[in-house]
Amino acid sequence: MHLTGWIVLVSLYSCLVLTHARPQLRSFQQKKDRPIIGILAQDTFGYMKKNFGPTYIAASYVKYIESAGGRVVPIRNNLTEEQVEELFHSINGVLLPGGSANIYGSPYERTAKILFNLAVKANDAGDVFPLWGTCNGFELLMSLGAGGENVTSSVDAEDYSVPLNLSLGYGSSRLLGSASEQIITYLKTLDVTYNHHRNCISSDTYNSNEKLHKFYKRLSTNRDKEGKKEYVSTIEAYDYPFYAVQWHPEKNSFEWTTAEAINHSKEAVLVTQYMADFFVDQARLSGHSFPSHEEEEDALIYKYPVVYCDVQITNFEQCYFF
Repeated sequence: MHLTGWIVLVSLYSCLVLTHARPQLRSFQQKKDRPIIGILAQDTFGYMKKNFGPTYIAASYVKYIESAGGRVVPIRNNLTEEQVEELFHSINGVLLPGGSANIYGSPYERTAKILFNLAVKANDAGDVFPLWGTCNGFELLMSLGAGGENVTSSVDAEDYSVPLNLSLGYGSSRLLGSASEQIITYLKTLDVTYNHHRNCISSDTYNSNEKLHKFYKRLSTNRDKEGKKEYVSTIEAYDYPFYAVQWHPEKNSFEWTTAEAINHSKEAVLVTQYMADFFVDQARLSGHSFPSHEEEEDALIYKYPVVYCDVQITNFEQCYFF
């Protein structure tokens, strides 16, 4: 065959190979660039329960994840263990939100415990799966890290924004060690972390509970509104991609009630964005995916309406109800 003919055949073959390879390449890229975070729903109460539904997720947590390039799947707290496990293998991380759920014996605690144990098992096997806890979720992750022990105590820490008291060695952590000098300066010197909690894990409890301080590295502390009681405010697990904050990074950007002392400054918003980016980047390391595109689309939060909530209902701007 003439040389020109061989060149044409080789070119055609290369085009066919690339044509067949592209879908696989695209699928791999989507797995890395389209992370899906499960957010665990909490029980409603009072007016919310009577008029909207038994469980909810504040929309600020959804926006928080979406701002960093993630998508959200709601996790109902009444799923069977089998259903939770099936969903676990389809998503790339879990966020345990703040709220008022009982972290000892509630549906929120039961479902979170299943997810926590699945995440430990997966990560032990080299299957990366991150967890994030905020406020109520922080307290729950701390309890689970201590083997389910009651590690909380009461504190006067409602409705105030403060800097973090960064702990010795924070710079070697994954969560804060990768932050820019600018973000660290904001965290150390400005009132950019909003607290709104009645319970905490005190520094005394952290120091005296062997399970707790061996499982989690303390990255920061804060004190109550009167400056009397010191509590742990930021943590990460030593051996797992588990992160938690007693404060509310999502509120700086996505909650606007004037009834709360939330800092909406440029610096506070940059802190929010850093935390969201960090967690969603962790989720990009997970290889989990839904069995089909149809199942993925059906699970996403997009099909649920977001409900405006005025102050008579809750201080959240918007909520999803299930």
